[in-house]
Amino acid sequence: MREIGQTISGTKKRVEQLLNIPVLLKISGGRGKSALYKGEVTGVFPAVFTVRLDDGTSRTFSYSDVHTRNVLFLKKQ
Repeated sequence: MREIGQTISGTKKRVEQLLNIPVLLKISGGRGKSALYKGEVTGVFPAVFTVRLDDGTSRTFSYSDVHTRNVLFLKKQ
């Protein structure tokens, strides 16, 4: 479920602010399953952004994933 009053362009701006900053991601896997990953946002593109995880792999997400809360950015401890 998306946040009321938020737009995709607003979501994109929030992700752009996280560029090259360590983050903790919570990714929804469906059916109540989720996974936590540590990494940093390394690329911001018109439709997607990339995250380099601490294990060296990269994952790509769309801004709609963040907008619909399938991908959450948490404070890194």
